[in-house]
Amino acid sequence: MIFALGAFDGFHLGHQRLLETAKERAAKTGTGWGVITFEGHPQMVFNKDTFKLLFTPEERDMLIKYLGIPVADKVPFNITLADMLPADFLDHIAKRVSIDGLVIGENFRFGRARIGTPELLAELCEERGWSFDVIGSYRLNGGIVSSTSVREAVLRGQVESACEMLGYPFMIQSKVIKGDGRGKVLGFPTANLSVRPNKIYPARGSYAGISHINGKWHPVAINIGYNPTFEGSRGLHCEAHVVGFDGDLYEKTITLHIVSRNREEMKFAGADSLVQQLKKDIRHAKAKAADYMKSSAAQLDRFAKLIL
Repeated sequence: MIFALGAFDGFHLGHQRLLETAKERAAKTGTGWGVITFEGHPQMVFNKDTFKLLFTPEERDMLIKYLGIPVADKVPFNITLADMLPADFLDHIAKRVSIDGLVIGENFRFGRARIGTPELLAELCEERGWSFDVIGSYRLNGGIVSSTSVREAVLRGQVESACEMLGYPFMIQSKVIKGDGRGKVLGFPTANLSVRPNKIYPARGSYAGISHINGKWHPVAINIGYNPTFEGSRGLHCEAHVVGFDGDLYEKTITLHIVSRNREEMKFAGADSLVQQLKKDIRHAKAKAADYMKSSAAQLDRFAKLIL
């Protein structure tokens, strides 16, 4: 089989070029294709205290299905694996899957002290009789698309830019947990999503998104922040008002696809001024969601098939 090899924290447009190359080479040689990636991002081992994932393992599994990747071998990443010599690493993965060729990005490094360069990997693949392809960095709007650039865009709240680089919206998939019920009192019931500690979240503020619930796409007004208007807990909140939905989402897992940023987080003088702003936020969410659903119908149909 032909495998694209990488950490793949999400599958941005650059990663998708690797997938296309693996698929094309497999078709020419009459074999299958897939990805070899890691269970546990390498940076979660080296920078455990500071590194956060673009996508949780569950979200990445959804993306693997969305992109139609037929085989995804997830190699457990730990210090032992990181300390392997490049040749030993290849022997290790070759015991897990049958490899006829590898596809990597030009910045991929592996093995002890990252000494496994594309040049060395080319030699090792030739020794094993494997095909080998190195794909150059994908450029968009004058910049290189990478997991780092996507992560930085999300952290700045630039979700539209992140969407461009990913080829699909940044998403948050999590269970709805008990909140303080304040949204319902104000007339705008919200689903309070559990915040995942190892995942990055967009900059604090109001966002427009969509969510597929009970067989239908709904506009969603999303707030990410610390609720500065009210006293109480100052932990990060991710709250979603699902427009047009009348039902109980408590303890259900939902996926928010974030398509646009509306505004920064604000502190209001009181409930009345907050309510007026929430009405504006919902109008913004409905308009942006309608635009996205119209322009991306085929993409959303593929995502809908993955959501129970």
